[in-house]
Amino acid sequence: MQGLSQQEFITLYESCKNTVYHFLLKLSGNPEIAEDLTQETFLKAFEVMDRFDPERGSFSSWSCTIAKNLYFKHFNRTKKETGNVSINVENFPELSGGNHEDPLELEKNSLNLALKDGVSRLPEPEKSIILLKEIQKKTLKETADTLGISERTVSRRLLSAFRLLRTHLEAEGIGL
Repeated sequence: MQGLSQQEFITLYESCKNTVYHFLLKLSGNPEIAEDLTQETFLKAFEVMDRFDPERGSFSSWSCTIAKNLYFKHFNRTKKETGNVSINVENFPELSGGNHEDPLELEKNSLNLALKDGVSRLPEPEKSIILLKEIQKKTLKETADTLGISERTVSRRLLSAFRLLRTHLEAEGIGL
């Protein structure tokens, strides 16, 4: 998108900075990393703004794709330095909570804990696909756009993630 003024970019930034920050916060589980990568995302977006094509998607999706790429760069760099890093599934309240006195709620909470553990053990990008598509209820297209992969790849990796989750749950004695 050639010819974008600095003010126009600032307007786009203001409209989606929170979306990018919360996306990165969900991925990293760390507000400082999310803040740093959000700033890096928009610096990178400003540098390569000529590559943005509004006919291919929204500025928000494009920015989240840049954010995702920067996160995985950070993830891989940190993984090499420390040995392991993971998305923090604790930031997904959809996988926890409930009344601890009701037997049905206890069973539900037990299943949620097993699911949370299983999701946390998934490799990337399967973990991100589950969190975006199934937990945040993004569409196939939104998930694909956010992760910068095709819808077909999202579908294939979603099936793979479900297989891995099923294997984990069965190993924990939970049959589906």
